[in-house]
Amino acid sequence: MAALRLKLRWFTLIVLDLGMSVLTMYLAFFLRFDGTIPENQLSIFFNLLPFLIVCRLLAFLYFGLYARFWEYSSLEDLLQIVKAVMAGSLLILFASFMFNRAVMVPRSVLFIDMFSLMLMLGGVRLIWRLVKEREHRVPKSEAGHRIPVLIMGAGYTGMHLFRHLRSFSNRYWVVGFIDNDPKKINSHILGIKVLGNQQDIPELKKKLGVQEVLIAINGIDGAGLSRIVETCQSCNVKCKTVSSIFDLSTQQPHISTIRNIEITDLLGREPVYLDLSLIKKLILGKRVLVTGAGGSIGSELCHQLLEYGPESLIMIDRGENYLYDLNMELASQPSGTQRHYYFGSVTHASKLESIFDKHRPHLVFHAAAHKHVPLMESNVEEAIYNNVMGTQVTADTAEKYQTEKFILVSTDKVVRPTSVMGMTKKIAEKYIQYKSRDSQTRFMTVRFGNVLGSNGSVVPLFKRQIEKGGPVTVTHPDMERYFMLIPEAVQLILQSAALGEGGEIFLLEMGNPVRLMDLAEKMIRLLGYSPHENMEIKITGIRPGEKLYEELIDAGEEIMPTVHDKIKRLKSNNVPQEEFPKVIEELYQHLPNMNNERLKTILFDFIVSQCLDKKDPLKVQK
Repeated sequence: MAALRLKLRWFTLIVLDLGMSVLTMYLAFFLRFDGTIPENQLSIFFNLLPFLIVCRLLAFLYFGLYARFWEYSSLEDLLQIVKAVMAGSLLILFASFMFNRAVMVPRSVLFIDMFSLMLMLGGVRLIWRLVKEREHRVPKSEAGHRIPVLIMGAGYTGMHLFRHLRSFSNRYWVVGFIDNDPKKINSHILGIKVLGNQQDIPELKKKLGVQEVLIAINGIDGAGLSRIVETCQSCNVKCKTVSSIFDLSTQQPHISTIRNIEITDLLGREPVYLDLSLIKKLILGKRVLVTGAGGSIGSELCHQLLEYGPESLIMIDRGENYLYDLNMELASQPSGTQRHYYFGSVTHASKLESIFDKHRPHLVFHAAAHKHVPLMESNVEEAIYNNVMGTQVTADTAEKYQTEKFILVSTDKVVRPTSVMGMTKKIAEKYIQYKSRDSQTRFMTVRFGNVLGSNGSVVPLFKRQIEKGGPVTVTHPDMERYFMLIPEAVQLILQSAALGEGGEIFLLEMGNPVRLMDLAEKMIRLLGYSPHENMEIKITGIRPGEKLYEELIDAGEEIMPTVHDKIKRLKSNNVPQEEFPKVIEELYQHLPNMNNERLKTILFDFIVSQCLDKKDPLKVQK
């Protein structure tokens, strides 16, 4: 129904524009001949009409006059009208000369018509815009019921935001613009003055009662956004940002896209650009299996995989509630992909065997793992079973059923590991390296750091602590971690999988490390508190297995470029030997009836003897 209304709208606009084209041509003849058109010229006018209509229509369509909405007419639209009219006039002249010289239009008529049509097309659109704005405008008498706001950013985005707020919002009252460009200060945009820069926000709050600042700056970085937020918080003014202005498909402004600033905005991660055709070639029409499908990375993998049209998506997770939630989420995501949900552990070999035998997946993304560092320190046996044995069983089964590609999701904690979690994931990485030596299945690993917002990560923890009134707990004031966004990590996992030929360890670009103390302070400010003043930050001390700084590459590993600037390939000189599976089996024999501390020692000895380069400091120390 909406599509039918849109087509009817376009048809009406085209008829209206062509009607104006005929009218201005007649007026041009009328004016040229002082109100009395000779019969021979009137004959030229009527013979010209078919050429006129076709040429004008072609020009209007070519210059996209109907891909724009009159409600949002601007100088750019006027320029398109000028181009379309001039091109149409040249087409008319050319067509009449080439096909029928009997309809040659006097040049003076053509010039009058051209300028008249520009004025008429532009004027009608401008009038329509003013009518629609007036129709939706909230009377000034109601301004007292709305929130006085400043728009930060006196550019294109800020201008469009102001138009929409003025026309469609009964919540906000724009009292002015602010911009850090000194050339724009004291200028006017759509009648609203640019009152100053970001440093003037406290003074403008006193003078104008400003309650909120809406940031409308495309491509602002995390540092710049942080400075604006700090200025606003210093004078108790709320700060929000704009994701987008309007949706062309619905032609409706999206005021809901004015949202609170999140910690992810302040970190300033750049958007990821992908070779979508390469990823689609990898996934389209394939059977894809995801382990750990209910986790943070696994569930996002499932969401993104569906966008590329796999034949079927097989999801395995040992968490009943996680799998149920995933089922509910994906139910609202339309797709022709068959979806299969399996509740079970990747250590359960016969269960995996039956799933692989039934579905014969082309691709396996192995995201199942225990990832919580402190928890694994007291559950060493379970960490070894799930992270090592689970990877081994899944990889062996994938190879047996001739899976095309197997992608292990790894972590930066495998680098010089000191935690149980890091050591077990290191062994998993090494096993995948071992499998890639001589297999028809192309085995590869994707390594990256922490992801923001994942289950058990510091961001939701800090948020809960702040909402409860504190204290916010930080283990060490100098502790640093690498962070990236969950969707960003998954996008790059898919890109790595598409690039991989087997045997690679891919390293995702993590940017600069972030001090957890800085992260805590930023989150406290975002939620309206002052660090160390009305929100305590408590130093709790480094927990077992934790490191002060994370690293991304081991000794003996060399970073190599790939065709994607956010994906690197690690060249490793320490490849597992033929006896590696046998050594792992010996490790399993130590598991029954062994306490945590003894298992940690055995695990550490295994890492030093089997997984580290001879130049690694841990090995040298040992």
